[in-house]
Amino acid sequence: MKKCILLLLPAVSMAAEMAPAPFPVFLKAGYSSVLEFDEMPIRVVLGDGQSFQVEKLDHSIVVRTLAPYAASNMFVYFKDSAPRLFVLTASEDANPTYYKKFEKETKIRQLSQFAKTDQTIVKKADQKTNSTILISKINFDSKKDYLTLDCELISDSSEKLKPSWDLIRLRYKDAAIKPFKLWAERKEVQKNSKVKFRLIFAKPNISRDLSGVTLVVPFQGQSNALTVLIKGGK
Repeated sequence: MKKCILLLLPAVSMAAEMAPAPFPVFLKAGYSSVLEFDEMPIRVVLGDGQSFQVEKLDHSIVVRTLAPYAASNMFVYFKDSAPRLFVLTASEDANPTYYKKFEKETKIRQLSQFAKTDQTIVKKADQKTNSTILISKINFDSKKDYLTLDCELISDSSEKLKPSWDLIRLRYKDAAIKPFKLWAERKEVQKNSKVKFRLIFAKPNISRDLSGVTLVVPFQGQSNALTVLIKGGK
């Protein structure tokens, strides 16, 4: 096996541009996780080279934890495809990610029922909160492991909006599901402007076709929250 070059990169949750959609990888001491790709990786950048070990094998990379509890980010670069971002989490109680195969992004978009780009899937304007939310991309993988929502929050008010990012929830029946990861361009939405953000929910116990699933976005200083019915929301 050939070891990859490891470089230190900081993790950023609020950024000027949207990062690649991260994929969580769960690890446990004594176990290996194999990530396989259609295209051969040319470079791997690992945030914490002291706690994790990465090796390259043809179209795959093998990830191991060197510590019982650790976390890091990892970027995998290709010659033609867009880079991929992974979030590595090691724990003695983890259910390890033993193997995962990733197809090229173009194939994923063709096969996914909900994955769409450059258009609005769901739009909801709310006069009570003076805001509008657009969901431009929904990706619910075939194993129901991760639901990813790419959204835009627009201020329709003369005052700036202050979303309570840590209180955003996905509601289904009696359950309120907290995002596994959340990224946003900015913490606040200035008047007559918009902010892009991405939500990732890990193994959400919801309907496969997303019927009856609602996204709830509360705001600081407001009693009303912006609620969006994801399937067929208006």
